[in-house]
Amino acid sequence: MKFSEVSDVTSPGASFFREAKSFADTDSVSYPVFTAEWSAPAEAAGRGDRTPDRAGCGLSEPPACTSACDLELREKTAMRLAALVRDSGDAIIIRDFEDRIIAWNSGAQKMYGYTEAEALGMSLGRLIPENESTRTQEQIRLSAQGKKPAPIETRRRAKDGRILDVLLTVTVLQDENGVPVELAATERDITEQKRADRELRRLYTRVISAQETERKRMARDLHDGVGQILSGVKYRIESLSRKTGLKVGAAAQLIEMEGLMGRAISEVRLVSKNLMPPELCDLGLEPALRTLCRDFRESSGIAVTLRTVRIPAAVPPELALALFRITQEALNNIGKHSKATMVTVDLSRKRREVVLSVSDNGIGFASGGDRQPAGRGIGLGSMRERAKSNGGRIEFNSVPGAGTTLTVHVPLSGPGKTAV
Repeated sequence: MKFSEVSDVTSPGASFFREAKSFADTDSVSYPVFTAEWSAPAEAAGRGDRTPDRAGCGLSEPPACTSACDLELREKTAMRLAALVRDSGDAIIIRDFEDRIIAWNSGAQKMYGYTEAEALGMSLGRLIPENESTRTQEQIRLSAQGKKPAPIETRRRAKDGRILDVLLTVTVLQDENGVPVELAATERDITEQKRADRELRRLYTRVISAQETERKRMARDLHDGVGQILSGVKYRIESLSRKTGLKVGAAAQLIEMEGLMGRAISEVRLVSKNLMPPELCDLGLEPALRTLCRDFRESSGIAVTLRTVRIPAAVPPELALALFRITQEALNNIGKHSKATMVTVDLSRKRREVVLSVSDNGIGFASGGDRQPAGRGIGLGSMRERAKSNGGRIEFNSVPGAGTTLTVHVPLSGPGKTAV
């Protein structure tokens, strides 16, 4: 079965919109655009078999049945598509290659404020703010190659001047010879979603800031308060253990207490350092990461290699803290879950962004992209939010039995700023 055009329809997209309206307005359907031709497969014709058509019929006269059943199938399919176009809350817009709008559904009218009469023939450029016109070119190129590009986030301008955040999908429409003739765009208004995301990010940033302030206070109190008290007690014990005339048992107990007190002091110092590493505040990100990797190697027995390339000495404090915390959490997860024997931490600058990568040779997990392993959502979610709050993104790539790589990309200047 094949369909051939018999009427003079210059715009497939616009024709579909016209048919969609006729389906919406009438109960009966006519088919002025297409004629149907039937041809039986050679094997079936030779055997005289009953040939089921696309609608599932199998009558003794295949050509007549096939035409009737196929027309019925066309009617049902077209009515479904018409309903989708008519009732879609998304804007569905078709334009030619001269940027003129030739089809405009009710979703587009609701989103942008232009009626169909106003929009038809209008240049699509009126909807596109400055600096946004090139965002769709890659989608168009991939669509023309027969690929399915992922939707992209871009911005559009409504009739009243409002700037909308839009999720855009572009499809190239082709004629019967496969020649691109029009561009169809499906556009979803995500302005409120983006606003809510920004508000959540702002609140998260405030929470993180409050947490880090409290961590800093606790670290200082532990070091200057509890740490000093324990050091004083240890000194007194050392003095007592050196006195002469003590019984052998008492002297041994004092020596044991001295050792326990030393361990307590070391533990307090470690907790204080984890709460707010002094190297990060005093020396910067790279020295702090070296100390972190050294401490992890000593506590876990897992070999760690740190490699840094072109990292500026003065990384913004908020960004340095975020990258340190992400590395800290990543190493913590590796120590708990990965069963790895080797870890590599890479920190580099690529153009205007900093890239952090933490890789291990552990058991891995079934995941990819920005997905995360089940059962470890809190720590990984915190890492993701720290990256996003600094205008970056985070990816988890893992294969069971082949280890895991965590990669973070963040702009060096922080969110919403221009790197130097």
